[in-house]
Amino acid sequence: MLALRKTKPFPGIELLDIPEPPPPGRGEVLIEIAATGLCGTDLHIDEWAPMYQSFMGKALPVTIGHETAGHIVKVGAEIATLKEGDAVAVNPAVACGTCASCMAGITDDCRNRQAIGLIRDGGCARYMLAPADYCYRLPSSMPAELGALVEPLTTSAHALATADMTAGKRVIVFGPGPIGQGAAILARQMGAADVVIVGMHDESRLATLGQIGFTHLIDLAEAGASQRLTEIAADGFDIAIEAAGAPAVVDQALSVLKPWGILAVAGMPEGDASFNILRVVRNRLQIRGVSRTPKSAWTIVLDAMGKEPEAFAPIISHRIALQDATHALELCHSRQASKVLVIPG
Repeated sequence: MLALRKTKPFPGIELLDIPEPPPPGRGEVLIEIAATGLCGTDLHIDEWAPMYQSFMGKALPVTIGHETAGHIVKVGAEIATLKEGDAVAVNPAVACGTCASCMAGITDDCRNRQAIGLIRDGGCARYMLAPADYCYRLPSSMPAELGALVEPLTTSAHALATADMTAGKRVIVFGPGPIGQGAAILARQMGAADVVIVGMHDESRLATLGQIGFTHLIDLAEAGASQRLTEIAADGFDIAIEAAGAPAVVDQALSVLKPWGILAVAGMPEGDASFNILRVVRNRLQIRGVSRTPKSAWTIVLDAMGKEPEAFAPIISHRIALQDATHALELCHSRQASKVLVIPG
C-alpha cells in the first residue's frame, strides 16, 4: 500500500509502497482510512524541526498522519466495545502504560507517549493499526471523512475549557487555522456574546469564516486593522485564544483582555514570547497553556459535530488523493489552505 513516510533524520517526507499492517493484536483494531488531515506538526516533521528530532529520530521510519478517521475492518482479541464496520476517529496520544504518571492513572501526563503518526505508524496510508481504547465511535450523523477533524477540534474545545468558557462571554481568537476556526465555531455554539477572529495574511481562511456567518474578521496585514481591533475590543474580551503559534501574538492578545481575562495558548511557537508583565499584574490577567487534550474534549467535540456536522464541514478546504500527498504538503506550506485532507485512493 502507499504511505507517506518520514524515513530519514533530515528534511523531507517520502511517498512509498510498503506492506499492509499485520492482523490486529490483542486490544488493537485495523482501520481502513477514510481521511487524514495534515497539520502544522506534519509540516514541522517535513522540515525536521529541532523539537521533533530528539524523540522522533529513534522511531524512523514512520508513516505520518495523526488526524485520522476510518472504518474498522478487523478487530483483535479482548475487544467488546467496537466491531467491524464501526466508523471511528483516533486519538493519537497513546500512553506508554508504564511510566509513573500512567501507573497513577494520569495518562494525559504520560512521559513516554507513543504518538500515532510520530512514533507509531499513522493514517497517511490505506490501513492503520490503533489501540481500541483510543478509538472513538463517530455519531451516525457524521460522514467518516469529517472524523478527521475531531482530533484538531479537541484542541479547540480544550482551549475553551481551559479558559473557563461559558455563555455570554466575549471571545477573541488569534489564528484562523483549523484550531482557531474550531474554537470560534464551538464558542458560538456555546453562546458566546461575541466572537472575533484575527489573522495575518490569512485572506482565504478568514473568507471561510465569513462564509459560515462570522462578521468580526480582522486581517492585521490590512491598513487600519489594528485600529479596528482596538475599536471592536472596546472594554475588552473575557477570553483570548492563541491559535496562531506566533510569539508576538501573546502580548497583543493580553492587550485586548478585560481585567480578570484569560489567555489560553494553544499554538506551538518555536520562539520565546515577550509581553507586558505589568499589564498582567495590574489587570490580574491569566495565561494558561493548552496541551494534551483530555477525554472530556473528545466527548464535547463528538457531541457538537454529531448535532451539527454541517457547521464544521467548511473547515475542510482541500481533499487530495494519497498519491498526490506531496502536493498536499506543498499546499499546506503555502498557507493557502484551511484544512487539507489526504484521501486514500
